[in-house]
Amino acid sequence: MQVMTTPSHEQLLRDAGLRATPGRIALLHALAKEPKPVPVEKLAKSLKGKLNQVTLYRALEAFENANIVTRAGLGHEHAHYELLLDRPHHHHAVCRACGHVEDIEIPHSPSPEKDAERRAKGFASIDRYSLEFFGTCRSCA
Repeated sequence: MQVMTTPSHEQLLRDAGLRATPGRIALLHALAKEPKPVPVEKLAKSLKGKLNQVTLYRALEAFENANIVTRAGLGHEHAHYELLLDRPHHHHAVCRACGHVEDIEIPHSPSPEKDAERRAKGFASIDRYSLEFFGTCRSCA
């Protein structure tokens, strides 16, 4: 039986065609420590001195384009990012009162991107999607 191992962050970047700079590696380490989507402001604080804000946003954009991270719109005025490695596709339930975020898996068609691609008249391809749910958590109810 072959054991699958997660590649190092450096190798992950190289495999994605990205430069493995110390700042990008530090960003991947910071994202890997977060169990939930994290706002850019929190990442910037944890990376103070390793990446300036412009470079941080550019790195996150490159990671998103390479399908290393996903951007989650959790109803705030700022974006949240989450590492995709070793995580099944999931969505988020967000409490409008306190901001609590919970990962939820919802059964769906095997390839919703392809279903959307067939229905979207003006698109040549669709390769990912995002879906968030908003409500009130049990603690706030």
